[in-house]
Amino acid sequence: MINRRGMLALPLALLASCAQVSKVSSGTVTVREKLVVDVAEPWNQFENGLNPMAASWTNEGLFVDTLQFYVGIKDGGLIAPTPSEPKGVAPLVFKSAMTPAEVATLFQNLWARDGSTFSLDRIEPHAWLGGDGFRVEFSVVRRSDDVRMLGIAWGAVRNGELYIISYSAPRLNFYARYRPRAEAIARSARLKV
Repeated sequence: MINRRGMLALPLALLASCAQVSKVSSGTVTVREKLVVDVAEPWNQFENGLNPMAASWTNEGLFVDTLQFYVGIKDGGLIAPTPSEPKGVAPLVFKSAMTPAEVATLFQNLWARDGSTFSLDRIEPHAWLGGDGFRVEFSVVRRSDDVRMLGIAWGAVRNGELYIISYSAPRLNFYARYRPRAEAIARSARLKV
């Protein structure tokens, strides 16, 4: 018998199964025409998977492990679509003058939209994309299934645009298994010249 939370996850799983999937081969890959990364091992890419504002890659499936790329979000741009229900949900708008903590809060609001619990575990300055940036570690308890997730993200604002690579997975097994691959991709990231 499927519990209520399982029933909530079912439509999301069906939606993700309809998304177009392609293989990201090893080598140099350009993401959304602006960000270049080096990929040592293949990933699966879901175009418009969990969030049409971000390219989503996975090894095991979008609801298991997800590497998301937010590429070149302009000042005043959304980091995710604003849902029509429930009423009164604030748009998640990026402003180029935001501090790293304000950007982290923006993503906290994204994760918590469905009632999941988000905790910002660590935020620190981090050189990325050829200049000042930040690195964030976070944890989430997904509302749909009570799975405890861990995540890490690297971010920077370049020419007034936001760039973030975010990796998340269940803390038991999957997070530790694929985190080194996500870190290697983030370390290799550079803007397309």
